[in-house]
Amino acid sequence: MSSRTTVVLERPLSVDGDLRNRLHGTDWPPPPHDPRERDLALVLEDWEVRLFGGRKFQYFVTRGFWHLQLWHPKARISVLTPSRLTSGFYETFPVANWKAQAPDYKSLVQLVSGMHEIRLPNYGEVARLEKALVDDVVRAKSALLS
Repeated sequence: MSSRTTVVLERPLSVDGDLRNRLHGTDWPPPPHDPRERDLALVLEDWEVRLFGGRKFQYFVTRGFWHLQLWHPKARISVLTPSRLTSGFYETFPVANWKAQAPDYKSLVQLVSGMHEIRLPNYGEVARLEKALVDDVVRAKSALLS
C-alpha cells in the first residue's frame, strides 16, 4: 500500500510557493516530479509531455514504471500518468505543498482545478498519448524480450 493518499478537495486550497521552496530548497519539484530528469517529447496545449531517455528508458519500461509526465512550466505543476511508480494512480505535485494521487483522469482534473487556476489537457488527447507513448511502447518492449 502506498504511503501517498488520494486527496479529494471540496474547496480550493492555496499553495504557498515560498513555503514549497523552503521545504525543498529550490523551486523545482522533488523526484519523481522534477521535469529536468526527463526529455521534452512534445507540447500539448500549455503542457510539456516529458519522457525518460537513455538508460532510464530501459529501466522504467522493463519494470512497469514507464509513464508520461505532464509539466506546466509556467504554473510549475507536474502530473505523472499511472504506473507501478505511482501504484496505478495519476499523481500530481504540488497539492497542499506535496504530492497527491487521483484514481482516474476525471478525479485528477477536479484535484488540479481545485488547487490551481489552470486546466489539464483534454482527456482524449492524454489518453491517445498514454496509449501511443506508454502502453504500445511497453507492449513492444515486452514482445522484444520474449
